[in-house]
Amino acid sequence: MTLPPLDFAAYEATPPTAYDGDPIWRTRMFRMASYLSARCATDASLLGSRVSLQVSQQFVRAVASIAANLAEGYSRGATHDRARFYTYALGSLRETLAWIDALGETPWAPRAEYRDLLIQIRRQLLTAIKAMRPMMGERSATRGARRPITYPSRKSES
Repeated sequence: MTLPPLDFAAYEATPPTAYDGDPIWRTRMFRMASYLSARCATDASLLGSRVSLQVSQQFVRAVASIAANLAEGYSRGATHDRARFYTYALGSLRETLAWIDALGETPWAPRAEYRDLLIQIRRQLLTAIKAMRPMMGERSATRGARRPITYPSRKSES
């Protein structure tokens, strides 16, 4: 397997053969997720014995899941299906950020690049999911729009 270039700009400029001519490549969040997915196994190996093999493998699976769910969601015709897979991608993205935070102070050179790209993907995913809600018949969630939950009062049992 050939690794992608070390920087995202070079990877983005030359799509992998699998995506040549595919409209999904026009989606920036997918390009970023695909780049991280292609790099993560090698980058995780840089951690060496400083983290357990289980943590390293879980991190790699979470990163790969972002790109996979974006690709599957992009290919869905129904808006609610697309939103569901984009929500799965968002969950995997948050899991990835949690694994990066779990590394603590462990030295890891690509940490800043991963965080930066993941935060950009998260912003784009949240925007896309929010835009899909009206198409699915849902009202857009706005801050402060939720009503407090009211509970029926219990009558004391005598």
